[in-house]
Order: sequence, then structure tokens, then C-alpha cells
Amino acid sequence: MGSLVERFQDYSSWRAGVTLRVRAFRRWLEDNELLDGQTEARLTRLLERLGDDKLTIAFVAEFSRGKSELINAIFFADYGRRLLPSSTGRTTMCPTELAWDPQFPPCIQLLPIETRAAHVTIAELKGFPEEWSAVPLDVNDPQGLVDAFQQVRVTRRVPIEEAKHYGFFTTGAAARAAGLPADGMVEIPCWRHAIINFPHPLLEQGLVILDTPGLNAIGNEPELTLNLLPNAHALLFVLSIDTGVSKSDVDVWRDHLAGTPGQDKARFVVLNKIDSLWDGLRTDEEIDGEIGGQIGSVAAILGVAPERIVAVSAQKGLVAKITDDGRLLARSRLPDLEHALSAQLIPSKHELVRDATRAEVMDLVGNAGDYKPSRETKGVILYSPFGE
Repeated sequence: MGSLVERFQDYSSWRAGVTLRVRAFRRWLEDNELLDGQTEARLTRLLERLGDDKLTIAFVAEFSRGKSELINAIFFADYGRRLLPSSTGRTTMCPTELAWDPQFPPCIQLLPIETRAAHVTIAELKGFPEEWSAVPLDVNDPQGLVDAFQQVRVTRRVPIEEAKHYGFFTTGAAARAAGLPADGMVEIPCWRHAIINFPHPLLEQGLVILDTPGLNAIGNEPELTLNLLPNAHALLFVLSIDTGVSKSDVDVWRDHLAGTPGQDKARFVVLNKIDSLWDGLRTDEEIDGEIGGQIGSVAAILGVAPERIVAVSAQKGLVAKITDDGRLLARSRLPDLEHALSAQLIPSKHELVRDATRAEVMDLVGNAGDYKPSRETKGVILYSPFGE
């Protein structure tokens, strides 16, 4: 069982092989004068689906849970530093997609928060590049990348009425308990949505990472709950072991993430910051016992099977990968999370694509008439791409 990254690379190689064999099948049909217009169109759509195939992993958390650090640790440790902002307090202030589209140069596209007033969806606005601000990325300058990625945490202060207009301030019981700001100003994100177009090897192979702030962003952006999060192939809800499950954590989980029974195979709860227990006074057995107790508590509160909860230290996992410290990496338990994801996510994705491609090709074979391909043709063109 390799890491999530290794398994995804294997899956991408397999998908590339399937694409080559579908193209070989199309040539074979053409050579045998069996390629009509309808079959050509279906094969073109099939190849487009394989080429556009994405694997989306969504990370959701309230602030200060270590979500961005977890993304850095799993996917970007090879850069030898933190790419996504990760520090005390709020870091990712707006929903952020990390992906790669070769039709566009490396850049960060930023959608101003003011577009919320127009009641137009993010999907619709993606078709209007003039609505977005673009920040170029120099992929050969790691520190420049770090500086550019800071855009996702930029905020500004606005009057309360303006904040209400964008959905970032209410006068409900929670707001009254916290007290109104003395100067009548409220901090809100500058950006509604960010798309980081970045030629990272995994993103080039079709991985999409969705980095989502907590209740504020989810509650105020219906598209997240109606489209982006439900369509993600895996969802990681990040908690912190030192804070446990807060009321806002419970609200996010129950209102937007829990799903329905039987449809939670790719939903995981990550209990982060276990290194806060490494105080030099507790024994390893005591630490393991405390982690086990926390997992049991979280499972009961959220109604999640304990095996869906993985305790990690994202920060120590990132340090271990950068410094090549195998002992620290094992203690961080980050490989446990990667293995849990790879065991559930990659095989199910592979199965879906394999079965859909096989069904399409076999239907086309049936439509090709009474032609009887040789055993060699069957093996090379029809069956070998779709085996395990």
C-alpha cells in the first residue's frame, strides 16, 4: 500500500494507458471501415471524459484547525517549505481551488467579494474572466509562490451594514453575546473565491484540491453545499485535538457535510495537532490512550464510525517529510491518513472509470456488426486496458 500520492500517480498512469488503447481501438475501427459518424462522436466524448477526469479532495475546517498545514504536508512537502499560508488564526479566508488548466498561464484568479451582491454563481462567473483579478505565478520562485498564495488570507474592514449585505454579520444571539464592534467596522474577506492554476505534477494529472474555510464561507456560499462539496470524491473535516468539537464544528458537520447513511465512504474526520500531547511528561501509552479517548468522543458527537477518524500532526508530518525524518513521520501518524485515503478513494475512482469505459467500448463493439476480431485483437484492444 503506497501513499496517497503514489497511488494517485499509479491511477493516472493507468488512465493514460486506457486512453492510448481507446485511441488504438478507434484506429482499428477506422482501418476496418467500421467507424461511422455516431461511433466517432461517442469515442471522441469518451476520450474527452478520460482527458478531463478529475479527482477532487475537499478540506473543510473552522479556523485554527491546521487544515492548510495538512494540505501542505500531504501534497506540497517536496517544495521544502509551506506553500499555502499556515499560521495562528485565520489563514484561508475564501474557498480556494488548486488545479491545473494548461490553457491558462500559472496564476491565482481572485473573485471580488462584491460579486455576491449580484447573486450570480461562481460557476457562471468562471465564464467571465473580466470579473476576476489575476496574480501571475512564477513556478521557479518558491518564495514568490509563498508570497502570492498569501492573497487567500487578505481581508478588509467595512461598515456593519456592508458586512450584512455580503452575509458576514448578523444581529442574532451569537453576535449579541460577542458584542458589537466598537468602531462599527467588521473584518470580511476581500475575495469570494480563489482559483490557483498551478502546474504541480499531481494537479497536472487531474487532482483538484478544494480548501474551504468553515461555517462563514459554507453558510454564505450555497454553491459550496449544492455543487462543490457534494461532487468532491473525498472530504476531510479537520478538527483540533486541543479544542475538541466546538458548536460551530458540529453545525458545519451536521448541516453541510454528514451526508446520508451508506454514502460516507470517502468522508473522514481528521483530529489534528496530536503533537500538543507530546509534552515530555506523558508516556507513549498515556498519549495513545488520550488520543483513543478523543476519537471515541468525536465519534459519539458527530455520529461517525471510529475508523473514519484519523489522528495526526500535520505540522510534524510536514517537518518530517522536509527533513526526511522517518521516525518523526511515523509519530505524526500522517501516513495512516494517507493510507486510509488511498485505500478508499483511489480504488473506487479506478473502478468507476474502468467500468464506465469498458461498458462504452463493449457497446461500440456490439454495434460494429458481425465482424469477428481475432484473439490477438481482442486481447490488445478490448480487454487489456480494463483489467485490474
